[in-house]
Amino acid sequence: MKATIRRILLPIDPSVFAEAATDTACLIAKAHRAQITAVAVLDSDEIRASLIPAIGPYYPMMVEEVQKKIRHADHTLRECLARCAATCHAAGVEHRETEYEGIPAEKLLGSAIFYDLIVTGLETSFHFETRGTRSESLHHLLDRTATPVLAVPATGLAKIERVLVAFDGSAPAARALHDFMALATTFKPEIVLVSAGLPRERSDFLLGNAELLLRAHGFERIVRHAAEAPIADVIDTLLSAEGGGADLVVLGIHSGSLIKKLFVGSFTKKLIEQGDIPLFLSH
Repeated sequence: MKATIRRILLPIDPSVFAEAATDTACLIAKAHRAQITAVAVLDSDEIRASLIPAIGPYYPMMVEEVQKKIRHADHTLRECLARCAATCHAAGVEHRETEYEGIPAEKLLGSAIFYDLIVTGLETSFHFETRGTRSESLHHLLDRTATPVLAVPATGLAKIERVLVAFDGSAPAARALHDFMALATTFKPEIVLVSAGLPRERSDFLLGNAELLLRAHGFERIVRHAAEAPIADVIDTLLSAEGGGADLVVLGIHSGSLIKKLFVGSFTKKLIEQGDIPLFLSH
């Protein structure tokens, strides 16, 4: 399989997660000779809504306060983009930087369809000027984008040598596997195919055929792991030191609400909120 990651979308905000995502995007871009597009979104509408009352005697003063906050947020994002550009330049990666104004999730979704991969943090701070550090933008992005997402913790993703791929034969799991192959082809990691809670005959059929697909695309280090225990218990065990650990977990997500309907249910939500293992997520 030829490398197919050519364009990487990198959402930028003032957080350590965004810095870790930048380092991770550079790792992938170097391996695939891809271009990184860093995007920062100035949410001026939310800044205005958080300060300006509809009517009242303090309206004129609040207008000036809003402009000060917008200028501060814009300055902060420009500094973030400059740091990102410096990191990409140091890594020898082709890059470009863009700043939009609007609702972050909507702007990112509008751009995502033109990219092969989104690299972002497991936490986002797109609304840093009004809501503090933590945001649900990642959830909104995952729920609505067709582009695969690589979400990383504050420590980033330094290598891709051992990967757990949860596979139940569903359409989202199949798409996640295919999307992951495009990413992994230049890294050739050990791939642990994982099924859980399925009859042994069904697991053997699914994992056996998934292995044949991987081998047909040049992957050689493949391990099958089938268990009747719940997926949460199986993945937790494999992520432990005794289970060998992993650099990345690959999961398929059903269309619809991320919170209400996930391939591995609340366990995916738990991994996102736990924020300590990189996740490759695909519809």
